[in-house]
Amino acid sequence: MERLETDMHEACLKIDKQVRVLTVHGSGDKVVPVPDAEEFAKIIPNHKLEIVKKADHGYTKHQTQLVSTVLEFIK
Repeated sequence: MERLETDMHEACLKIDKQVRVLTVHGSGDKVVPVPDAEEFAKIIPNHKLEIVKKADHGYTKHQTQLVSTVLEFIK
């Protein structure tokens, strides 16, 4: 319940500008809509948004692509 009550806009504004942020989002996510991820990308400085085509919220059939995206960001 605490997470549902979190003001995500306010939380995003508190992220330090020096911190690199990666958001990996599935285009088929029915839990968190893609426009929400796009809004976070506008608010968070030093942010990279990767949309994985047809991936659901759990990346059920896209685990390999998820891992690849995260590893590339870390490098």
